This record gives sequence, structure tokens and C-alpha cells, in this order.
Amino acid sequence: MDLIDFDLLKAHAIKKPKEFLYSHPEYRLSIWEWLKLKYFIFLRNHGYSVAAITKHKEFYGLDFFVNKHVLIPRPDTELMVTEVIEEIKKTNEKITLVDVGTGSSCIPISVLKNLPEPVPTYAIDISSQALKVAKKNAENYGIKIQFLRGNLLEPILQKISGKIISTANLPYLTEQQFKNEPSIAREPKNALVAKNNGLALYEELLQQIKTSGLDATIFLEIDPSQTEAINKLITKYLPESKIEIKKDLGGLNRLVKIS
Repeated sequence: MDLIDFDLLKAHAIKKPKEFLYSHPEYRLSIWEWLKLKYFIFLRNHGYSVAAITKHKEFYGLDFFVNKHVLIPRPDTELMVTEVIEEIKKTNEKITLVDVGTGSSCIPISVLKNLPEPVPTYAIDISSQALKVAKKNAENYGIKIQFLRGNLLEPILQKISGKIISTANLPYLTEQQFKNEPSIAREPKNALVAKNNGLALYEELLQQIKTSGLDATIFLEIDPSQTEAINKLITKYLPESKIEIKKDLGGLNRLVKIS
């Protein structure tokens, strides 16, 4: 465990922000706080991430509540937020933002916090437990989002018209990738793994868009190994669309923009 993780767990044990530790180096833990810290270290050493233990994760400069029902936000996903903010700012049309598989709702909340004016926003998830987490995060930041429970875009197909910008960080790992990555073993598998080489839900989403005829610009997060396969799926269902692949900070293909 590195020092940053240790400090985060120590701050959680004493119920103070980590900055308190740096400004009060003389602080001594009580016996109860020390026992809590030892327990947190035990969990960390047995596969739980710091975010899973503290139930908080920083994303795009904001603090999000997380629990066992949602995927813990990753730095790679910040690329999607940046691209969507830029897309909304340069769009002259009236648009609606739709986040599919919202989880903690870190994507739409981060987008809306960084826009000069509010945008009508829907956030959809099939999990009622995930939606509870999402609503809590939205309330914490005073962000207005309409939350809907259902499968992908189904809940809004009869509610919406005009231009939409849709974000989707859906489960895209394969069963094998999940088994080979112990760091994610403590997170909800249904938020990580999909059939058809990880692309089953994205294919279903593309089918919904094709059938509905929505006027949509779509942002999808992928695993770099899926670049060729996702291109083929998009071409199959939305042959007239323009496909752009954006690279993450590591220089890997991470974000697909369909317009």
C-alpha cells in the first residue's frame, strides 16, 4: 500500500479530510480510530480498493459517493466528460443529455457542473440500487437530473424528440478479463462484464438507436482491443454515421464518438 492510500484510510478512520492530516501532524489516533484503521488496512490488503472502503471516489475534481452497487469511476472516463462538454458548448441546437447505464451518475453530474447553463438531462440504469446512489450524488451537488429505471434507452424512447447527446459507459469487459483482473473483483460484475466479447450491450444500444431514428451524437467508452469490433457494429447499424476514436492519457483507444 502506498502512502497516499494509507493517508486516505487514516483520514477515513478519523472522519476528517486528508488535508487535516497534513495540517495537524501532531494528531494522535484514539484506540477506536486505530482499530478502524487496522481494519481498513486489512480490507485493502484483501482486494478492496480505497474507494470501496471509504465509499468515496474523486472524479473530474468532484467527490462521489459509491458503494457495492455501482462501478467505481475511473480516470479514463474523464475523457468522455471533457469531450461531451466541448460538444455541448459548440452545439447551437437545443439538446438533451442522456446518460445510459448511469451508475453513480459521475458522467452527467460532472458534465452539468462544468456547463455555463443547465441542460435537460436523463440518467438511466437498470438497477434500482444504482439509481439510489446516483440520486444521492445529484442531490449533493444540487444537480437536476431526471432518473429513470430501465434497459438502455427504452425508458426515454417515447419521451424525447430533437437532438440528443448520449453517453454510455456500459459493461464492456469479457468474462476472462474480469477473472484476470483481481483489482476489480470486489466491484459489481454486472457493471463490468457483457457477452459477445464485451459488446452485447453496445450492440443492443445501437439497435435501439437505429430502430428509434433518434437524432443522436453518441459517446461510448470501450476497451482498446474492441476498436475494430465496435467499428464494424456501428457500420452495421448506423452506416451513415461518422465514427471518431479518441485516445486516453495512455495513448490507447478509449472513446468512440458517433455522429
